[in-house]
Amino acid sequence: MNIIFYWTAVITLIIFAFTKSVANEEKKIVDAKAFHNRNLGASARELLSDEVYKSLTVEIQYMKGFKPRQQTINQLSIFLNKHLNKPKGINIVLNEIGRKKNTPLNTDSVLAIEKANRTQFVNEDNTAIYILFTNSRHTDKRILGTAYRNTSAVIYGKAIRENSNFRGKLTRQELETAVLLHETGHLLGLVNKGSMAGSNHTDFDYPDHCTNKKCLMYHATETKKLSSVLLKGHIPVLDSNCVADLLANGGKNEPRFKPFLRPF
Repeated sequence: MNIIFYWTAVITLIIFAFTKSVANEEKKIVDAKAFHNRNLGASARELLSDEVYKSLTVEIQYMKGFKPRQQTINQLSIFLNKHLNKPKGINIVLNEIGRKKNTPLNTDSVLAIEKANRTQFVNEDNTAIYILFTNSRHTDKRILGTAYRNTSAVIYGKAIRENSNFRGKLTRQELETAVLLHETGHLLGLVNKGSMAGSNHTDFDYPDHCTNKKCLMYHATETKKLSSVLLKGHIPVLDSNCVADLLANGGKNEPRFKPFLRPF
C-alpha cells in the first residue's frame, strides 16, 4: 500500500508540474501581447533603461509607396542609440504590408491594422515598438503622426507627402524624420507622460509637449503648424530639459568628454 501511495503521489506531482509549466507558457504568450496594449508612456522606463530589457526591436511597417527614406531610418537609429540603454543592441526591421482604402484613419482603424499585422512583441529580455507608415491621413487633417499606445506609433504618409517638398518647406525625408522622432519621444514618456518632468517645461495648452519652440517635443512638430517652427534643412533635437527627463528615467548618460588614452 505504501509503495502504491508513493508512486501515485510522484505521478500526481509530475502531472501537476507539467500542467503548471504549460499554463505558464500560455500565460507568457498572452502577457506578451497584453504588455503592448497599455497607455502611452507606460513603457517609458522599460524602453529607456536596461533594468529588465537589454535589447530592442523596432518594427516598421509601411504601405506600398510610403516606405520611409533610408536617411530617416538612420536618424531613428542614431536617436535611439543616443538615449536608450540597450547593451544587447537595437534592431530595426522593415516590411511592407497591404495598402488600405485611401480614407482617413482614426485611432481605432490604426489599432486594427496593427493587430492584423504586428509581429514583434516583448520576448524574454528583448522589448519591441511598432511604427506604421500609412498611405492615408488622419481624420484630423492637421495631424501628421500619433503615438497611441505604450509601444505603438503611426506616421500618416499621405499627410507627410502633402506637406513637404514645396518651396520653403521641408523635404519629405526631413518631415517624416522630424515627425517620427517626435512620436518616438512620446513613447519614451515625453513630456511628463511616463518620464516625469524634472523642471517646468510642460505645455499645459498642449499636453505631453514641451514649451520650448526649438525642442523636438514642441507641439507643432507633429502638425501642419510645423512650418512656423521648423526650418528647411534643420531637424530639431531634444532640449536640455527633455534630455534630463530621459536620463532621470533610466536613459543613457553619454560622457561629456572622451577619456584620454596615453600611447604605449
